[in-house]
Amino acid sequence: MNDDYLDEDFMFLSRFIEDMAAVDEVLQDSYMDKAMTMNIESMETRTPCELHIEVDENNQVRIGAIPPLYYVETTVMPVFHHITLKIVKEK
Repeated sequence: MNDDYLDEDFMFLSRFIEDMAAVDEVLQDSYMDKAMTMNIESMETRTPCELHIEVDENNQVRIGAIPPLYYVETTVMPVFHHITLKIVKEK
């Protein structure tokens, strides 16, 4: 079994959150031959996600997550869970 994935579609919720939190503190780019730098002190993001919950052979609950793969309107809409992640740089 791959340590990062529950099945072929879902990654572990902890990995999903770690990937969302992987933000460089300093962003640099150049525009019209001028260097620009942005220091990130805080960031907040909210995203819907689909969850996959299973219990393994040792009765351990394992939670997987992915962003929604598609959006299709139906008479009974699927319930997506939402994750809000707020990152604040320590002083």
